[in-house]
Amino acid sequence: MECFTKIPDYYVQVFCPVDASNWVPQVRKRLIVIATRKPFHIWQPQPERRVRLKDVIEKDVDIHIPDYVGHRIKGRYRDKPIVSDPDNHGELAPTCVAHYHKDLSTRLVKDKRFPHGVRPYTVKEYARLQGFPDWFRFAGADSNAYKQIGNAVAVPVGRWIGEQLVRYFN
Repeated sequence: MECFTKIPDYYVQVFCPVDASNWVPQVRKRLIVIATRKPFHIWQPQPERRVRLKDVIEKDVDIHIPDYVGHRIKGRYRDKPIVSDPDNHGELAPTCVAHYHKDLSTRLVKDKRFPHGVRPYTVKEYARLQGFPDWFRFAGADSNAYKQIGNAVAVPVGRWIGEQLVRYFN
């Protein structure tokens, strides 16, 4: 939905929701507000060919699974993990969150090679869910990377916003 309104000295356009799942295999709906000094029509985001969850999963991963992951799977926490299945066509991962760096058991991906048949996302997979290219490097340890990725705007959404701003300033 787009809303166009005028407030003193600004033209405001509201897009809600802008859904990152138009581009990446992740549920991530956001409210985007863009205000300009002159009338300007922002083009609605146009979905590109969406990457599938299966496409972001690494083939041979070496990931440490903390004991608390098994505890959550066995019901020792008040809530169960959100488990995504890359083999399920059209499956989306849940929203990447910054607190994943503290608790890798909240979002898991099915993987038969691991105990309980699930595992946490790797940093590379988590970044791919947000649309980051594989060459992009995050500062610090893996825990820092998970936090940075969870706090980020999905790359294709940021690109759409940037394209509109470039049109406005040109």
